[in-house]
Amino acid sequence: VESSADEIARAVSAGMHPKMAFTVIGNEPMVLRESLLYEYMEIGKRISDVSFDLFGGMFGPFCIETIISEDLEIHAFEVSARIVAGTNIYTEGSPYSTFYYNEPMSTGKRIMRELKTASKLKRLKEVIY
Repeated sequence: VESSADEIARAVSAGMHPKMAFTVIGNEPMVLRESLLYEYMEIGKRISDVSFDLFGGMFGPFCIETIISEDLEIHAFEVSARIVAGTNIYTEGSPYSTFYYNEPMSTGKRIMRELKTASKLKRLKEVIY
């Protein structure tokens, strides 16, 4: 549930007369269908690649706001070049981070690990500006 419109069908069926609005009211964790994972990774890679062409690159975590149609077409409508509210839900890491890192990995912990690695490799200037 992210907006007040997400539960409108239940409100109507309960006899309420809700006003249609898309006010963000919170975030709910979600695990994406495996068949869509590759396409989401490709969208993220394309956004990252284009950011280098446009303004020298986008460093750090970013969020792609999307809508998925009934035909499973992904429509991106916003890119947030920051840690957004949805990532804060996963204080012990997302459902996918454990597979990648073999341990729970929050966004903040991952950033710190990447900074430490860059420092050890004497490449910190490449990731901090």
